Amino acid sequence: MEIITFFNNKGGVGKTTLAVNLASYYKTYLEKRILFLDLDPQANSTQSILAEDKWLEIYGPNSIRHSIYYFFEDIVAGDSNIKEGNISINQSDSRYCFDLIPGHPKLSSIEDIFSDAWNKCSAGDLGGFRKSNWLNFIKNKYSDSYDFLFIDLGPSLGALNRTVLLNSDYFITPMGADIFSILGIDNISSWMEDWQNLYKTGLSTLKTKHQAEYLPMIRKYYINHEPDLTTKFIGFSIQQYVTKTFSTGRRPIKAYDEIISQMPSKIVKQLKKFIKNNLTEDDLLLGDIPFLYSIVPLSQTNKVPIFNLEYKDGLRGSQKAGVEKYLAMMKKIATKINLNIGINK
Repeated sequence: MEIITFFNNKGGVGKTTLAVNLASYYKTYLEKRILFLDLDPQANSTQSILAEDKWLEIYGPNSIRHSIYYFFEDIVAGDSNIKEGNISINQSDSRYCFDLIPGHPKLSSIEDIFSDAWNKCSAGDLGGFRKSNWLNFIKNKYSDSYDFLFIDLGPSLGALNRTVLLNSDYFITPMGADIFSILGIDNISSWMEDWQNLYKTGLSTLKTKHQAEYLPMIRKYYINHEPDLTTKFIGFSIQQYVTKTFSTGRRPIKAYDEIISQMPSKIVKQLKKFIKNNLTEDDLLLGDIPFLYSIVPLSQTNKVPIFNLEYKDGLRGSQKAGVEKYLAMMKKIATKINLNIGINK
């Protein structure tokens, strides 16, 4: 099972929309077994996918379905392992057709726990490493059941996101057509380099403390002891801006176009250390996401992937062409992702 995480330090770049639609495309058109994990405290992916009548089954006082917070309850209580939960949202529960571990607003409340665990990692503390490598327990449990785990992260440079990126195989960064997206890349680059160095220092201390027990311990608790082999950057998308309308028609805006033209080289420069197998700028540019005006709200209202919108969902007139354009874009992006990670389909 490959773990692909969607992350940007800048919000409002279409990250969640891209993540849930791409996951659905992989399931529907490429016939891949997809598990989706919503790790944004705002739970936007969960809200996009599920009808409101299912929300109470997850978040109500008598909830019968497990959110991701359920998995963390033992860690919150002081243990070093995550709890055994179940996949409570199956592919038949939504029109996105993939399995989901829903997000939860309470994720914000566990930042301090993972921050403390990270500090203990730096000192070579086994409990800190076990908590910080919780995602590997998920990977080990479900690796035979799914081809991909897609993860949607919030924009924070916090402790929870750090634990996720540490053990993601790959990450994708959706970008907006603005200078703040580029600044967000600068933040990500320095942040990731800092914590990788600290983590490796902690590993050395852990090895010194436990010596002969080190490798058996690493295997038993699924601790990532080769962090340079994970967290590989495989691409970015650019959310197109809204063009201005003049009497002669729509026109591009020069300032935005200049920013977009600078993005590939700046991203490659900042994330060079994390780029998989020396991928080029052209390899990394997964696609330009068109601005779809009323189509995205229509998708959100009907809880259906953009590329599967139908007339029964309220699709009208020229919107059909927009849906077809988006489907073609999903095919292009999925093809480039697969090439970048080394699979043929």
